[in-house]
Amino acid sequence: MLNARLLSIAVLLAAPVMPASAQDMAPHRAVYSVVTLDHGKPGDGVPGTYAYELKLTCDGYIVNQRLRLEIPGPRGMVVSEQLSQMTESRDGKKLRFEHRSTTDGRETSLVKGDALLDDDGSGQARFSEPEGQTVALPVGTLFPVAIARETIRQAKAGVIGKVPKRLATVKIPEGAEQLADGRSRIYYRAGFFEALSKGQVQAQGEPAFEMSSITLDNGIELYGTHEESDGGIEYSITRLEPLPKPECK
Repeated sequence: MLNARLLSIAVLLAAPVMPASAQDMAPHRAVYSVVTLDHGKPGDGVPGTYAYELKLTCDGYIVNQRLRLEIPGPRGMVVSEQLSQMTESRDGKKLRFEHRSTTDGRETSLVKGDALLDDDGSGQARFSEPEGQTVALPVGTLFPVAIARETIRQAKAGVIGKVPKRLATVKIPEGAEQLADGRSRIYYRAGFFEALSKGQVQAQGEPAFEMSSITLDNGIELYGTHEESDGGIEYSITRLEPLPKPECK
């Protein structure tokens, strides 16, 4: 699932929630059309695409994401791309990540490294880019696939998940019905606040950014929004296909 700060690794590593129970995820590849948001309302035209791929291995999960946007600039359209790959262990304790940003094909940033969690969800992320940096992860931290699994578990328990009427008709792409038949739809909206430094006190105020999603109970996302300040993006699924499951002993 697309991260709320356009694949910001820092957020993916710092989303503390309750421990996730076992939850099957459907290996799949999906493509979404993307429009920009202005004060929560979609703009005109389609400025980009978002591609997502979830592969299952005998040891865990591989997630590939690519967001491509065409943004107006002083000399015409500027092509901005965000590319991310994450490998997460099946027990949710290990993560390798790489996130790359480009503008008109020229690399503008690169973040990569790995992270490990203890049994209580605390741990540490170590970065090879920027080299030598580390981030302490608080108790209860979950990595991306584990977050999705826990979201589904909470929805099945009746804690979250009621789909608003205005979003109940999001369509399954033609030819992909077998991935959605018999699956329930889950809706959630979440706000994210900046992490506090030692000694700081949480102040009342608006979240740093917000996201919403409609996701099937097998982990396939149909629709989402990411909003920060007055802007953001909205994406809707246009293509969906299954990927093979591994044959594990």
